[in-house]
Amino acid sequence: MAAIIDYLSFSWTPEELSQIFDLAKMGASIKAIRGFEFNEYGDSVTRDALDTAAIDYKAAIRAKLRDTEFAIGADSRKFHEIKRDMLDHFGLNTLDCLCRGEVDRFINRLNHGLGLFGNDWSFSLRSGGFSGYSHSANILVNGQQAGLCAWGAKNHGCYVSFSGTGTAVLDLNEVHNALHQLPGAKITRVDIAFDSLDGKYNIQTARKMAEHGQFVTRGRPSSYCYIESGHMSQVASYQKTSGNSETLKKRFGFVADKGKSLYVGTRDAGKMLRVYEKGKQLKSEHKDWVRWELELRAKDRVLPFDVLLEPDKYLAGAYPALSFVSKENQCRIATHKRKWFTSVDNAVRNGATQCGKLVNFMRQCLDMDDSQIVRLLTNHLESHEIPDRLNQPVYEDTDESSGIRLRCMKFIEPDNHDIYSLA
Repeated sequence: MAAIIDYLSFSWTPEELSQIFDLAKMGASIKAIRGFEFNEYGDSVTRDALDTAAIDYKAAIRAKLRDTEFAIGADSRKFHEIKRDMLDHFGLNTLDCLCRGEVDRFINRLNHGLGLFGNDWSFSLRSGGFSGYSHSANILVNGQQAGLCAWGAKNHGCYVSFSGTGTAVLDLNEVHNALHQLPGAKITRVDIAFDSLDGKYNIQTARKMAEHGQFVTRGRPSSYCYIESGHMSQVASYQKTSGNSETLKKRFGFVADKGKSLYVGTRDAGKMLRVYEKGKQLKSEHKDWVRWELELRAKDRVLPFDVLLEPDKYLAGAYPALSFVSKENQCRIATHKRKWFTSVDNAVRNGATQCGKLVNFMRQCLDMDDSQIVRLLTNHLESHEIPDRLNQPVYEDTDESSGIRLRCMKFIEPDNHDIYSLA
């Protein structure tokens, strides 16, 4: 049996909203608004408010972008402060409606090609938001919950997720094509499952694989958690007393009739494998049914869209133990940290060459302390903003990647005055 997609979530940002955030990143400030007539504008808003269906939010935001003059680089405030003013200028409710329209169109596409023929897709609004998004709704297929969608301009757009019920009735080839069309789309989580119905690859097999190091990649050994659940059943035994007489002794034993589970890795690391006895969990006639399920999150890694088309090779490439899923075709998901490790040396050397004299001038001639210098040079940056060359995807972490922090400490040790001493 081939691997299947058992959970899928992704997000994207409408083009108009993306342009607004790009302006905020460039430190743009509003210089002037062309063609602004208060009465005419006010009358238009009042008229449209009576019939919200008459508003084309994409066209309205594009027109406002076109009619607003920006001064690029004129604002020295932090990104989140500029972003807040930008959202207020274009209207947060208007931008939320823009995102809602994007979600509406996507749900509609589920009934026209993205979902398998014969199913009816819809959604029902929820009270409140989800995971930072201001608004949310349940995705339904034939009246049964199959996922969740959320939207909000503050959280950069739109979000959609599908549970196992939803992914089972998706045309993943069409979803793959749709992701290429959605602006700024990225997969945030995907679960890949392989079912061993005959029990050939069971919990005992997984434990033996762990003992032989088959869940160790190039990095440090993964953490694990082993759980079994069931009932405490009464067991009768006879205990000899004096002479040949025996007395009945009652005790209880553990019977794992609800199934056993082995977890390898953690969600915090972005990769976790669950091996569990699904047949016992569902009380299925397939009592030997064991599911191997890999959960991948977009943390320190970019999840490729092709995982929807060839889940087998990405499941097989996650750990050496999973090679039985696909022995010939395997692919690891890239991570960022090792590339950062290999590039940081050159980045620091280049930074020292370009800015070293300026920093020295600020310290020696302007009598500024180190914290003042750092604050002045980085105050306009968000914590996540780093050079692009240090944020590239590569393969699994190495043993050396765990020592990045220790090696970089050489640059800030008081006794180390040679910035080129990083070996």
